[in-house]
Amino acid sequence: MNDLFKQEFLTQKEVAKLFRVSEATVRNWRERGLLPYWQAPGSTRVLYLSNDVKDFYEKYFKQSRGGDRPKPFNGIKKGRPGISSNRKWKV
Repeated sequence: MNDLFKQEFLTQKEVAKLFRVSEATVRNWRERGLLPYWQAPGSTRVLYLSNDVKDFYEKYFKQSRGGDRPKPFNGIKKGRPGISSNRKWKV
């Protein structure tokens, strides 16, 4: 038999629960091409292979030294939003 039949599939809800994020975040990862998925033609149900989810975790999340909570994506800078200084505002 094919190895595909031996692998476990996860639903979008299960992946969201695993990463402690909303289902919309998982959908965003999928649409950005970060998380591979499987969808039957004509179906609205989206499934994720458990091996792909594991690879995604290893690629984009790292274990912090102080606990088991994953750090955010590498390359995302957090900070306060600012206003461009080269724009002239009129009231």
